[in-house]
Amino acid sequence: MSDHKPVFVQELGKDFDIEPGESVFHALFREYEHVVFRSIITSFGLDMFITDQYGGDVDTVHNVRKVGTDPLMDYKKKDNQGAYDNRGQYSHKDVEGPGSNFQQIKNTARKSYRDDPRNNTVLDAYEVKQLHFFGKGAGHPTDKRANLDHVIAAKKVHDDRGRVLAGLNTKDLADSESNLKWTNEHLNKSMQDKDIPEYLEKHPEIPDDVRKRMLDAYDHAVEEYEFSIAKAMYFDFDNPNCRQFYRDAADVAAKRGLEMGMRQAVGFLFTELWFSARDAIAASDGTFEGACKAIISGLEQGVNRARQNYAVLFAQFGQGVMSGILASVSTTIINIFFTTSTHAGRIIRQSWASVVEATSIVFFGDRDQYMCDRITSAAKVIAAGAGAIVGMEVQDKVEQALVPVIMPKELKSVVAVFAGSLCTGLLSVTLLFYIDNDPFAKALDYSYGANKRQLELQRMEFQEYCAKLQNIDVKKLRNEIHCVNQALDALESAESQTQINEILCSTVEAMGLPTVFGESTLDDKMSDPNWVLTF
Repeated sequence: MSDHKPVFVQELGKDFDIEPGESVFHALFREYEHVVFRSIITSFGLDMFITDQYGGDVDTVHNVRKVGTDPLMDYKKKDNQGAYDNRGQYSHKDVEGPGSNFQQIKNTARKSYRDDPRNNTVLDAYEVKQLHFFGKGAGHPTDKRANLDHVIAAKKVHDDRGRVLAGLNTKDLADSESNLKWTNEHLNKSMQDKDIPEYLEKHPEIPDDVRKRMLDAYDHAVEEYEFSIAKAMYFDFDNPNCRQFYRDAADVAAKRGLEMGMRQAVGFLFTELWFSARDAIAASDGTFEGACKAIISGLEQGVNRARQNYAVLFAQFGQGVMSGILASVSTTIINIFFTTSTHAGRIIRQSWASVVEATSIVFFGDRDQYMCDRITSAAKVIAAGAGAIVGMEVQDKVEQALVPVIMPKELKSVVAVFAGSLCTGLLSVTLLFYIDNDPFAKALDYSYGANKRQLELQRMEFQEYCAKLQNIDVKKLRNEIHCVNQALDALESAESQTQINEILCSTVEAMGLPTVFGESTLDDKMSDPNWVLTF
């Protein structure tokens, strides 16, 4: 495969053949070495320059609540850590003092009770009985004295890392209508600052009906509490913390996009350099000096080839940028609900890289290809990505299995990467070979009615029919079209006016066209006052 194509996935041939004396294993890798090599170099070699964090790269409410309990979790941004550290000490006066909603509800109920003690009692939300405001005098039963209870303990609200991240006030959340319930003084003081689930766990003597009402009230309060925090953090754009969250997410996505763009572009460049150097070494005289010169020559050829294919290089960079942005955004959204591991971050990035490249092939690929061929090429990209993802899984499992084994850490890493790379190569080759052969390829051809050979035959017959109508030699026409296409390809890679002139002259000569200047030169014609330029 000395003459390899730059966009190798779209150019992989279906005419797979095994040379005499060649093993099937070697033949398969020879056929698909480009796509497998680049998949491995980008997924296992260049990934070292991209750091995936446990829990993503942006602080979310779900993740910051794990800080302190999960040893792997930490704040992604020091400012958010600082805001929590400087939240201040909790004081019940902040949520129950003058001017609070807590005091206002109590004062309103007490005033109403004093106006009509018989009819203006309050109902115990947990034990379902009437409660009174007896004042501070002794002798009144505490199980009938009204107390206002924070369903979610106010101290827990104050110490909630999610509340601090969302930028909400302790008093506003703790004193919300859904978090305040009337209950009797005996039960309220027994609970102290404990949450209802924690209190019930330590007091099994609480009757089942009371237990159910307490848990129902707690669940409802938690639902309202979480809704308030989520709304403030992710949907309230008047909240500066919400705006900061999206700024952080955008900054991280842009950074990850550039990293992935560089990964894809450098992977493409390394692939060109490797195969150019390899082909040059294969063509050398076999001596050490010849091999060294061949490597240098091959690398130069690889650089020149990459320079000529700059459009492909930039396309790879653009696809990497897009996949990096989408991967970062996806990771951030997932971490709003779940916590992703560093391994999951790699899988998300590789998945998006494959999806973006496959989508680019299907919708923006070579329009001269049939849709079924573009879908087949896209399927090859997905297959290579799937192979890389499985390889990552194998690498992760091998790393875990080697933890108790006594060997240098560096050697463990080498063994794990080797196992993952080997798995990626084997699986990718298997999937690519399967796609290129009957089951998948024929299904696509059948689905889109695009039997290439039949359509090509019809096209050629139509050309011959049109040529006969116009009295044109169809063989000569095809040769001229071939010459023109070759000239266009050569002109696209020309680097100087001299090269352009040589290409045009050779094309005119190959096609047997009369020159504009006849047997003379341009200088001779320009000096002839009677000469008229004709085409």
